[in-house]
Amino acid sequence: MHRNILTLLVIVVSCVLGVENISAQKRELSEAKTLLKQNKSLDKAESLMHTVLSDPEQKNKIDNYVLLADIVKKQYENTNEKLYLKQLSDTTTLFSSLQKMFSAFVQLDSLDALPDSKGRAKLKYRRKNAEYLNLLRPNLFRGCQFYYYNKKYNDAFSCIDIYLQSFNQPLFQQFNYLSTDTLRTEAAYLAVLSACQMKDYSGIEKYEQAALENQPTQAALLSLLYDIYKEKGDTAKAVAYLKQGFEQHSDYPFFFPRLFDYYSQRGETSEVEDIVMKAISRQPENIAYQLALNILQLNQEKYDECIALGDSLLEINDQLAEAYYNVGSAYFNKAWQYYEQNKGNRSRRKKTNEIYAKALPYIEQYRSMRPKFQRRWAPMLYTMYLELNKGKEFEEIERIMSSASYKAEKKQ
Repeated sequence: MHRNILTLLVIVVSCVLGVENISAQKRELSEAKTLLKQNKSLDKAESLMHTVLSDPEQKNKIDNYVLLADIVKKQYENTNEKLYLKQLSDTTTLFSSLQKMFSAFVQLDSLDALPDSKGRAKLKYRRKNAEYLNLLRPNLFRGCQFYYYNKKYNDAFSCIDIYLQSFNQPLFQQFNYLSTDTLRTEAAYLAVLSACQMKDYSGIEKYEQAALENQPTQAALLSLLYDIYKEKGDTAKAVAYLKQGFEQHSDYPFFFPRLFDYYSQRGETSEVEDIVMKAISRQPENIAYQLALNILQLNQEKYDECIALGDSLLEINDQLAEAYYNVGSAYFNKAWQYYEQNKGNRSRRKKTNEIYAKALPYIEQYRSMRPKFQRRWAPMLYTMYLELNKGKEFEEIERIMSSASYKAEKKQ
């Protein structure tokens, strides 16, 4: 008996609460409509509609979305009018209203496109709404530019994200933006730039491929993507973009040296040789590529070739510090190599010192041009000064190699 009474009370309370909820929703809807009609407190009207739509029974009623769309549309038009009349100077309010309006109309369209009980979609609102929004859509692009240059990167991405989503939204299919809008790839580039500023990797991945289709900014974007993914720790993706940049923009100075260093540090000599020869085949007179080949020759122990190329480069430009280092190192290594290979030869020290004497001016010149790179030139000068009996110079190098600064550099 008591259980039946309790059940009845629960039913009665639920009914009362349901009636009160319905009554509250009616009041909220009525107030929102009144505020829209009076064109005042539209922020409150919008908030009331969001409250109504949070109710499961109301969230799929298309009339509610029509009302919300009308409210945010009026907000936008009011803001636009105030800006025109110079009654408002905050441009961000206009772009914020524009984004809300596009979102509301897209929600409305998704319900408008739902089929009825007989499987038919009547699309009562699409054409009119699409035509209206199509006129305002370029302002999303301008909004992104405005936000980006004012360093409001989250707002910039949000604005351009709505713009880019419109390319595939059914609401705008009558305009065929993929064929008619020439700003798609530039918009994607702005989206990626904004996402990069925020380290928003999901945003970057969302639009990076579309952004790379924008030819005027492709090389710069590839370099940016390399830096971003390297910072993220995604080496594979970073290097992939480095390779793409080198293949497609060999004249862009960013890609080659980093790709060269990457393979060199990994000891992948064949890869290094491949990119160097590709680079030279494309631009035979490029000094940077020739210098890279010179380094490769040194690393491959092709000392005579290294010396010949290094000297020819120095004839063209005597300020190439790395060429001095390469030639000097090649001579130094040849001397060491000769000494080790001729242990039974009494004259090996004389011959070795003759080769050291050839290496010395190159390494001394390198030292004068790169005084802070002690760990590169000091060990060679130490050996050569010792073998060539240059006591004063040897003592100086010995002091340098015993110094705290040299030891600290060597640990790095």
